[in-house]
Amino acid sequence: MTVHVLTKGGKQADASPPSPPGGRPRLPARRGPSNQAVRLRRLAAQAAVITMAVLIWWYGSVNLPRNSMPGPAETIAVLVKLASAQAFWSNVGITIGTFLLGLAVCAIIGIPVGLAIGASKFATESTRLVFDFLRTIPPIAILPLILLLHGATFQMVFVLVVLGAIWPILIQSVYAARQGEPQLAEMAAAYRVPRRWFITHIFFPGALPFIMTGLRVTTTVCLLLTITAQLLGGAPGVGAQIQDALTFADTPRMYAYVLVAAVLGLIVNGVFFAVQRYILRWHASARKEGGR
Repeated sequence: MTVHVLTKGGKQADASPPSPPGGRPRLPARRGPSNQAVRLRRLAAQAAVITMAVLIWWYGSVNLPRNSMPGPAETIAVLVKLASAQAFWSNVGITIGTFLLGLAVCAIIGIPVGLAIGASKFATESTRLVFDFLRTIPPIAILPLILLLHGATFQMVFVLVVLGAIWPILIQSVYAARQGEPQLAEMAAAYRVPRRWFITHIFFPGALPFIMTGLRVTTTVCLLLTITAQLLGGAPGVGAQIQDALTFADTPRMYAYVLVAAVLGLIVNGVFFAVQRYILRWHASARKEGGR
């Protein structure tokens, strides 16, 4: 379609947009769905999945033998009753505190040691066999030994969490140091870039995405080992309450604490995802995730 406009001299001029070479009309660019529409669609899908899971839970509670699986309403009612007692929040606080302390120690030890080993090819090759051997040992297999040394205490849970959860962040930090671009190091050496500036502006930003991946795995493993050690070792916390309810055949209370453990996992993953997006906001993966 051609549009004609009057110029200052009274002549008609063609105001249509120029056609591309070949005479084909230029089609308007397609616009994808907005970010808000994508978020709403994602929330709707998540709500549908949660609703389906609750319905399956309810169906199982109705059709399975009595007292083997309480329904959602009964479990939530017991959870509300438990939440009104101080002992409930004390157990939740012990679990969260043990998890956070174990995660902090794993990060403080695993990241520097992994980066230092990965920066040296000789150190990487020398420690590979030892690391591969130690990280394949299931943490639960050494639980009896730790119980003999520390008993059913906070120290037992803490030691088991650190010994079992440090390997993902340690190994990933080694890989992070080995994945650096050699051209950047050569260019920095050629321009005589100070070593501190090279570490803070080139080496560490390049290794940070790998470190955050390892830290995310370590975070999940820390929480799982905290609750598992409390459940099997009898140390105070959410896991011990699950075992106590199972011992006394108090199924609704057991499922209530299992639900608490699941909610803790959701909160931990959500907080870590937000922190990761903030720290890696400059990285292409964070921009891609934010634009979905």
